[in-house]
Amino acid sequence: MHTRDPNDNPFFPGPSDIRNRVLSSAILAPSPHNTQPWKIRLEGTERILISIDRDRLIQGCDPIGRQAFISTGAFLENLDITAGSLGYRADLDLFPEGWPDPRTVPDTPIARIDLVRDSRCIPDPLSTQIPIRHTNRRVFSTREVSLHSTGQITESYEYSLVPFGFCNDQDFIRTIAGFAADAMDIELADTTRRNETLQYFRFTDEEVLKSADGIGLAQSGYGRISRFLIGKFFLSRKKATASPSLFSGMATKKTRAQVERSGGIGWLSTKSDHRVDHVRAGRAFQRIHLKATSLGISLQPITQPLADYGEMSDLRSALYEYLGIPDTHTVQMLFRLGFAPPVPPSPRRSLEMFLKL
Repeated sequence: MHTRDPNDNPFFPGPSDIRNRVLSSAILAPSPHNTQPWKIRLEGTERILISIDRDRLIQGCDPIGRQAFISTGAFLENLDITAGSLGYRADLDLFPEGWPDPRTVPDTPIARIDLVRDSRCIPDPLSTQIPIRHTNRRVFSTREVSLHSTGQITESYEYSLVPFGFCNDQDFIRTIAGFAADAMDIELADTTRRNETLQYFRFTDEEVLKSADGIGLAQSGYGRISRFLIGKFFLSRKKATASPSLFSGMATKKTRAQVERSGGIGWLSTKSDHRVDHVRAGRAFQRIHLKATSLGISLQPITQPLADYGEMSDLRSALYEYLGIPDTHTVQMLFRLGFAPPVPPSPRRSLEMFLKL
């Protein structure tokens, strides 16, 4: 079983500061392309301010920063869960300097958190899943995810604020695979978006060690020898850059194969599309993923069909219609669930690198 130890990341002002442990768990949250788009500022002995690192936005693939806000919600959920497990209450104030525009990313804090010692805190059982949870991009087994399991998942978070939809019908899954493959085609047809994807794709283990971000072949289940051969001879960075159609074609083919072999498809929607909805969706998604992990269920987001750029609008509308989502609502997350052996977790930068002085 692969795990990530929060104590692997030393952090000023030292290991005795409770914020060290809490934030080391928070940064294990998922993010688009594993960009890890968060900045941290500390005040006093208990306060944490979280903002979005605009230098780590993928503005072609995520033009309004919706995915970045969702990932920040997941970050905050990890933080809240970990604080409670250590006997601290996380008093969280969203957008302490005012509510941001829903289509721009501010440089002001997204959240202000004060950690308060509280003997009434009850550890959340999901806290043990934080270092284990990871995005699994393998082709899953043919085993179906049961409605009983998804019922347990639904009970793990506040369902009324961010409704959870699910279907494990094979015809439905194949149709979603078609949407996902077509969306990947659209995403990578644009030079800016393709270059963003290439920027955060790691073709070799050496690239992973050098950057400590992005996603690579290991997260798709390729072993060390296979990764070496693919990165060296079949799909190197040089080849992918010189022949965009090669990279795009392989990505589209891989996407279809991944989604077709799913035990079920899940989605999260909200009635509005404000920044608070994005944060709530991220918190809900993180709890869903943690609960799925505790049940032995793997999960992978399918982000492309929900993208907010103009070229995706027709496909996105067709997807909404297929899911039965009214156009007055917003699908915030689409994801596949299933069963597969674990893969190595995506890399993480050291905690010091998130610190804004």
